[in-house]
Amino acid sequence: MARLSDIEGKTLEQVRGGAYTRCFGDVELSRLLSRVQSLIIRNGNELEKLVTNLVAGELIEDVDEFLSAQIMDIGVRVATKKAVKKCTSLKGDGIEPDFIIFDRKRHSQDCYVVELKDGHEFDTKSSEKEQQNLVAFLATNAMTLHYYNCHGKICGFNATSREEIQIGFKRKIGLDEAMTGREFCDLVGIDYDGILALRAADRQANYNEFLEELLRISSVRNDILQKLTD
Repeated sequence: MARLSDIEGKTLEQVRGGAYTRCFGDVELSRLLSRVQSLIIRNGNELEKLVTNLVAGELIEDVDEFLSAQIMDIGVRVATKKAVKKCTSLKGDGIEPDFIIFDRKRHSQDCYVVELKDGHEFDTKSSEKEQQNLVAFLATNAMTLHYYNCHGKICGFNATSREEIQIGFKRKIGLDEAMTGREFCDLVGIDYDGILALRAADRQANYNEFLEELLRISSVRNDILQKLTD
């Protein structure tokens, strides 16, 4: 997991007229909160990289070459967003999914187009957009992927149920479009609990670093001390 101490974030001048300053009125506190936001975003990006490095199935380097065959070998093959962007057979128009997972069993070939989300709480507009992008990608590429049973999935990695994800997406996605992190990991052959443990390793350090940074802000420290003695 990324550490708060590694996040430089915006300068005081950059946050001075920003939303955090408007909400809290303290520029130094606003800069710290901006760094926390950047930390959360970086952890989301690192999840995708972590999953890619741990995938047990074969990573597809050339998606065009892979799709040129009507039948794939039995097993699981995974195409990352980077590989999909290089592919000319699939048309994304800037909405390429995070992963496309191809799963060949004895008598069936399935394709899972997956958006991987570290969280699963989104506003209504964002929820609608995520679902629309998924549907549009599948519709645009239906002919290219017609050898597969295709499934569009939005994975809320830390959610414990599909219902939880559906509620977090303001019910703009169906239960069949939701996928838990455990389901995703089972599909690509990753130890889900192992990932959770790995990502939790820096949690206490981040907590301590946040408190230290918070108490370095003299105005905040003085206000805290005042409230403790009230």
